[in-house]
Amino acid sequence: MDKEEALIEFLKGLRIAINNSLAYSRQHPYFLKGSRDFKERIDVLFHFLDPIKVNVTPLSLFLDGKDYKKFSFSAELANILHQRKVKSVEFRSGLTVEEVADFLGLLSMQPKEIIKNGGLLRLLNNANTQHIRAEDLDYSLLLGAEGEEAKDAWVSMFKDTVEKQDAQKIKELADNFSKGINNLNLEKVIEDDKLRQDLRGFLGYLKETKDENFAKCSRELSNLVMNSGIQINADNLSKLKEVFTGLDNDDFSDILLSRLSGESALNPLSLGLFSRLAGEERAGKIALGLADKVGAKGGLQDRTVLFKKITALLSGTDAATISPVYRTALADLAKSISPSDALFFDRGQLRVNYRMIILNIFAQEDKEGELDLLLARLSGEWEAIAQEKDYRFLGFLLDTLRQKKEKLPAELFRSVEERITLIIENNIWEEEPSGDLVRLADSLEKCYSPADFYLNKIFQEKKLSVGGLKLFLRFFPSQLNIFYESLREEYSDLEFLSQIIKSLALINLPVALAVLKEIFYSGNELVKVEALKAMQKSPQFDPEFIFPVLKEKSRVLKKAALSVLLRDSASKQRAIGALLGIASPWGVNNQLILENIMIIDELTVSEARDYLGSFSKKRFFWNRQLRNKALEVLEKWK
Repeated sequence: MDKEEALIEFLKGLRIAINNSLAYSRQHPYFLKGSRDFKERIDVLFHFLDPIKVNVTPLSLFLDGKDYKKFSFSAELANILHQRKVKSVEFRSGLTVEEVADFLGLLSMQPKEIIKNGGLLRLLNNANTQHIRAEDLDYSLLLGAEGEEAKDAWVSMFKDTVEKQDAQKIKELADNFSKGINNLNLEKVIEDDKLRQDLRGFLGYLKETKDENFAKCSRELSNLVMNSGIQINADNLSKLKEVFTGLDNDDFSDILLSRLSGESALNPLSLGLFSRLAGEERAGKIALGLADKVGAKGGLQDRTVLFKKITALLSGTDAATISPVYRTALADLAKSISPSDALFFDRGQLRVNYRMIILNIFAQEDKEGELDLLLARLSGEWEAIAQEKDYRFLGFLLDTLRQKKEKLPAELFRSVEERITLIIENNIWEEEPSGDLVRLADSLEKCYSPADFYLNKIFQEKKLSVGGLKLFLRFFPSQLNIFYESLREEYSDLEFLSQIIKSLALINLPVALAVLKEIFYSGNELVKVEALKAMQKSPQFDPEFIFPVLKEKSRVLKKAALSVLLRDSASKQRAIGALLGIASPWGVNNQLILENIMIIDELTVSEARDYLGSFSKKRFFWNRQLRNKALEVLEKWK
């Protein structure tokens, strides 16, 4: 047998042995036989070549400087070895059958298991196979590997590298971290205590050794959190913060500036995650460091891009959710790098931010003395708050006060709560109050103005506000008699009375319906109709009050009453019966029924078909008009 034949037989033997190892367990006779046979072919080739080195490419094998891709088994073997990230295998004389069996057994492992355990070379070293050596593919390629099977392997290799403090491997990890982090997801980091510990150690090592990749790796890990899009509860956030324990304020300022300057968008949600990750108590120092980072760095183009990004962030619909500290810092930063001489953020906006900063600190404080000092600072803002109508701030402040009252004496906050309430009570009379103001008024738990304040607004100043009227009805039901007396004096002013009625229709309170009933009882027919129209739109509904109106002589009132009763299916059927189910022996009530049919027709109450059908078949001459009218309406409804 010559050298070429020995090489071919060696490759054939390798294919058979690997196939057996993939098909059978280590103790199986076929596995053991394959190992012995392959060892014999290696020994034959040792006569011509020692050591025997097999180089692997994705498509073929190279031995002794020759490419064996013309043989089909070469491509098959190359694929198996390449999947396992093997760059080359070398066999040396002195080789034993046991070592061959170890080699084949390790090679039979799933590719991800081999990678996960550090590669074939490490596995061979652990098995003490002295006469077989493997060369793994470039470590950096393994670290940047992608695909589902590579994820677990990457995490395992990462842990192993950090644990062994292999400086060269850590360097390669850091160099390829942007690719490797694609194999991580936030859920994995949260669930795996060892992984979080190693990520913290990895960043700590880079920072301590002043590795140039520290900033990049810190940024990539923080982006993993900010880009996750998942809800992060307090427990999980605490776990994630472990990873960044070694970072200081300066490091976080770098991360924030990088995010603002880079391609990844920074929105209020991701900024909020960043703030929680870094620690909201550190927000002030991180924000102050941000401006220092920008300084004089970057050309005009860079500063213009940064300005536009900050502007977009602070002018978005969700900008109000941004932490006041960061909002103020970003506003100041944008102003300092504005490409024009004009100030983008005016003094008024900065005052709003100042108030929000005080509120933010107030919300986190529990000491009575400190709370008093903070409230004293706010006392200088009341006039501006009222003038600027900053109802959103008042809402935040009111919510915070209510939370504080659960733990601290309510008397501490009484004066502030009174100031807020008085602002709301005075401003709720605006012609078109904002949604924020209306929601604030609805949330009030008590009023500080007397009933006379409301009565004067309504009847003296003629301020007809749904919100103001609603507050009066909520907090002063005992003063309704005075309200009714004042209202009766205004019955000649139909326009004013109509506005009162329309306002009551928009108030979802039982007392509002009671007032409408009182107006109905006291008014003339025109007022009664307006009251019924309001009841048709009112959230409150009392069919028992309406049904007697169906017996009124006025056709206009009956029609208005039926319009109210049509809002409810059961009431509708009952109303049809009340109008059309009238006994009429010898046609004595036919005229009343005819009038009611006309009302039914005008409102197109098609559920009355059965009654009309019955009327259309009535005999005798005295029912002729009723019969013809029923047929006319039925024909119209076809």
